[in-house]
Amino acid sequence: MKTLMRSILFTGALAIGANGLLAAQASSDWFEQWYRAKYGRSSPTEEARQKAERVNAAFREETTAARPANTWFEDWYKAKYGHPSPREDARLKAERARTAFREEPASAAARPADTWLQDWYKAKYGRPYPLESGRK
Repeated sequence: MKTLMRSILFTGALAIGANGLLAAQASSDWFEQWYRAKYGRSSPTEEARQKAERVNAAFREETTAARPANTWFEDWYKAKYGHPSPREDARLKAERARTAFREEPASAAARPADTWLQDWYKAKYGRPYPLESGRK
């Protein structure tokens, strides 16, 4: 009887140990999800990993596109019709095709001054203001 109990306890300990090893592999995912839910951002180790990925990623160098000096026709067309002329639109599409795939965030000076409603909505609900998503 004593040998039977020892073998049962030994088998149980092995089973618990094996389950613990399998569960330990997913513990970082669990911690990351918990940290993101609690603090609303990635954990410091995950941020460091993402930063290292971004540093190692290759991006094309940004070049400044030369715009023609005489733009009166483009200005007139945009003022009259509310969108760029077909020639200017083709130029903009070609420029977008040549640029890097990662878009840099707009600077604070380029942002409209009155955005408190959009900022409040995004802070409260975690997503952009509904009217904002269609304005690109």
